[in-house]
Amino acid sequence: MRPPSRGDRPSLPRRVWPADAAAWLDENGVRQPRAARRTLAALAALESRGRYDAWAEGEGKVVTGPVSALVLGDAEAEIGFVFSLTPDGYGAEPF
Repeated sequence: MRPPSRGDRPSLPRRVWPADAAAWLDENGVRQPRAARRTLAALAALESRGRYDAWAEGEGKVVTGPVSALVLGDAEAEIGFVFSLTPDGYGAEPF
């Protein structure tokens, strides 16, 4: 897919899953249920969802928030990230 153009957003610090996951979640407010749903929607659709965005990069994906980006290196990292937000995965509502 497409990374955001330089004009879309300033260069954000990159965090790497899983080592920097807690920092990324705190920095970007993703512990809030609404933000978590928007982040999951952006990751699943690989598009902008307001303050959260996602795109494919190599074998993995990059998720951006208002403060920093999180690099998910492969499908296993993505699954771990998704289940760190909700025990029910994509499209879940039990927040």
